[in-house]
Amino acid sequence: MKKNLPSFILLFSLSLMTACSIPLDDNPRDLSANLPDALLPPASTTTQPPAPKETVKIFLAKANQDGEMKLEPVNREISGDGSINVILDQVLAGPTLTEQETQLVSPFAEGSKVIGAILENTLLEIHLDSLNGFPQDDSKSNRLAFAMLVCTASELITGADISFVQIMVRQNDSLEAINAPVTDGDPPEEGAPVLCSNYASFMTEEDFSYIRKG
Repeated sequence: MKKNLPSFILLFSLSLMTACSIPLDDNPRDLSANLPDALLPPASTTTQPPAPKETVKIFLAKANQDGEMKLEPVNREISGDGSINVILDQVLAGPTLTEQETQLVSPFAEGSKVIGAILENTLLEIHLDSLNGFPQDDSKSNRLAFAMLVCTASELITGADISFVQIMVRQNDSLEAINAPVTDGDPPEEGAPVLCSNYASFMTEEDFSYIRKG
């Protein structure tokens, strides 16, 4: 009787496992998928603090009582480091929906982006990836686009002493200075820098209070 005791115990244990229906898997399972949410380990939190906001000024355009387009300074709240190329990209982006409701407009379309800016003494080089966002004709709208970009750079960017602006566009693997069309003053030499005063026709009396140089 004592010799058969181990076999009896083994058979009894196996019968208990069968009665309780304990599953036996060939491979390990991830049981967390079946746990209630309250029992799951807390997820790691890596939230970043929101980028600081900064208010800057740019020029857009607005028609006066005679239907003539004039530069109009507006405030923009931006995220980022407030660098020159970030501010000038706001000009290329055109008016917001709120600004459009106040009759502010822009001749720019999608297709151009500021890819860099270099300030040496009082000369600012603005580097564009293309001119695709500018009006593609020799029109007043084309000159207005350059006026908005040049005058924003030289008159509204605080903390930078800028008098002359040279527009450079990426051509293949290099940057080439372009002939910026002007409305006032002597036409610049080929590829030469321009001044905001070269676009005085787009200025109102109030705009002239922004002009500090030239």
